[in-house]
Amino acid sequence: MAVLSACNLPSVTGFGNSNNNARPSWLAVYNDIAGQSHQNPTSIVTATDTVPPTPASPNAPIWSVYHYTCKLAVGGGTMTMNLGWTDRSNNEEGFNIYRDGQVIATLAPDSTSFVDVAFVATGKALNYSVEAFNKDWRASTSTITNFCQ
Repeated sequence: MAVLSACNLPSVTGFGNSNNNARPSWLAVYNDIAGQSHQNPTSIVTATDTVPPTPASPNAPIWSVYHYTCKLAVGGGTMTMNLGWTDRSNNEEGFNIYRDGQVIATLAPDSTSFVDVAFVATGKALNYSVEAFNKDWRASTSTITNFCQ
């Protein structure tokens, strides 16, 4: 909150004359009972700034189901990962699907499933997580890890 009074407003020369009709943005002007405009008010004028509220963080989705199948091949296997989660937010802008820390898909709000097909080298694992996001926040599931043997 800012408090302005006649005591702390700098004087303005040329205010109201024909050469300078522009009013500075900080200048307090008020009308008295007779309707006359005054440049230097004797009463206190208060001003408040409106600060927009901070958007809430979406709730992290929770795994509801996940399962995978593997087709073994030379050097590894092709994994089909079926991911399912519970959407616990009403303010997400979407969901990011991560495989090994990299976004592999971005889904619309209210999404609750995704299927990924990826090759997995022998002895390697794939890590998955789902992240609800909005403009200012992100909230993620725990990471699940699977591999083909």
